[in-house]
Amino acid sequence: MRLAQSVLLPLLPSLSTASQHRQRCTAQDACWPSHKAWSSFNASVNGQLIASRPSAHVCHNPSYDAALCTTARTNWASSDWRTAQPGAYSAILWELGSAQCFINTSSSAPCEQGLVAEYTLNASSVELVQKGIRWAVQNDLYLTVKNTGHDHLGRSSGKGAFAIWTHNMKGRKWHDAFVPHGARVGAAGIPAVTLQAGEQWLDIYRDADQQGRIVVGGSARTVGSAGGWFTGGGHSPWSHFYGLGVDNVLEVNIVTATGETKVLNEYTDADHFWAIRGGGGNAWGILTSITYKTYPLPTHIKTVAAGYNTTSPAARREVLRRLLKAIPRITDLGYTGYATFGDPIGMIFIQPNGTNTTAAETAAILSEAGNVTGVEPLAGAFDFPKWIDYCNAFLQDPNIATNVIDTSRLLTADVLSNKTESLLSLMFEEFPDFHAGFNFIGKVDSRNRDNTAVHSIWKSSRGVFSLGTDWADEAPESEKHAKRLRAVEISKRLAQIVSRDGGTYVNEANPYEPFWQQAFWGDKYPRLAKIKKRVDPNDLFVCNRCVGSNVLYEP
Repeated sequence: MRLAQSVLLPLLPSLSTASQHRQRCTAQDACWPSHKAWSSFNASVNGQLIASRPSAHVCHNPSYDAALCTTARTNWASSDWRTAQPGAYSAILWELGSAQCFINTSSSAPCEQGLVAEYTLNASSVELVQKGIRWAVQNDLYLTVKNTGHDHLGRSSGKGAFAIWTHNMKGRKWHDAFVPHGARVGAAGIPAVTLQAGEQWLDIYRDADQQGRIVVGGSARTVGSAGGWFTGGGHSPWSHFYGLGVDNVLEVNIVTATGETKVLNEYTDADHFWAIRGGGGNAWGILTSITYKTYPLPTHIKTVAAGYNTTSPAARREVLRRLLKAIPRITDLGYTGYATFGDPIGMIFIQPNGTNTTAAETAAILSEAGNVTGVEPLAGAFDFPKWIDYCNAFLQDPNIATNVIDTSRLLTADVLSNKTESLLSLMFEEFPDFHAGFNFIGKVDSRNRDNTAVHSIWKSSRGVFSLGTDWADEAPESEKHAKRLRAVEISKRLAQIVSRDGGTYVNEANPYEPFWQQAFWGDKYPRLAKIKKRVDPNDLFVCNRCVGSNVLYEP
């Protein structure tokens, strides 16, 4: 993997400035602060500076520690453990890049720094975030921002960087009647919750259950509520009824590129607030807290699940043809869900307060899809009494400690109905070695779509279709490179199928997406780029394929 810098923005050459062509100081450069300077900075932040290392470094010389190595190996695929390590990421790819520091090699095998920041500031308070930013500005440092490390595009790590880590910034405050700063006197408040940057979704859901409320959040246990999930838009099991995560945000607190605190909402800085809600990555400032609307708990969660064992590729193909064409009808019925298209094929759909009628109709559609020679279908409906019961049963953190990369597009009802054969060709003829499925299925409430920066295609989308690949840590670089190149070819083919006007979900996109400005933001990109130059004129906040950034990972 190579890092390209000084890359012009092809859609907006007039907005590419000299600052985009200057690489900031990294640990590999002579301008990097001395050890004495770092020690002085550590004293100023109460000893919260960490010499961060890859998560397997305790299993390699000269840092080998038998007890710590056993702990690392035991918890290697634990998302709880990985999110608590400053140098660990959910994807090994974005921890190491092309470097080596593997958990399953001998203690004498190489352990290189890879993409892990040289130093990480454990910023458990707003004041520490401010000090970190001012230190980065003062020393012209390449800065990365990490919350839980779940990022699929490598936006929270960087070779030779200084990182600000917000995972340990914890706290939740529930409001009966929240009123944003700057609202008119006497404005009515609404139920809401303010979450500190390090709060993670399963913890929030458990607390919300005790409060008798729900929050429109993610479908993974340890993903953060105030990081990339939010800035990328944030699809949710609740999105059919309440929209994306960004549609439910009332206010955001950030620290800006000058180290100042700033409150963002529709009254204080409408443009910046618009941009951070869907503008992607850490391009807009470091989030310290976020306030979401809350809603009453449903009486139950209607759940419909289906599985299909197939005895031949032809049978599997026919089932998938029927399922693709069925998704518009299922989402019209109000169900959201997820799907894996391997063998067996698996799908699950949920609807808060769903009726027996819609559940029976959805189950019948899924059963009929499996009415194919050579297929063993199983479909049924059942209830969870509470949202937290569903979460405890089904919420997972997939692909932890792997090298998975996804290539995705949002598919409309028209594409699902009329481009079915093209999608099947991708799965069966062109890229049969890639794993297909839907990272999200749903007809999203998009009444407020133009009020946020997420791609307008969400207005008509019915799901995030994805083709993914993976490789073993020790695979030769030639194999890894070949798979990354094939992922780029999938992006090009998907763009042909959905048209160049189509788009994708930023957080589950190809990290090497060739059409990234259009695919991530469409016609909203020019406005985003203009706002970026106002709020971060010196490009302190840069990341892979982020607005205004010259950091572009190449395959």
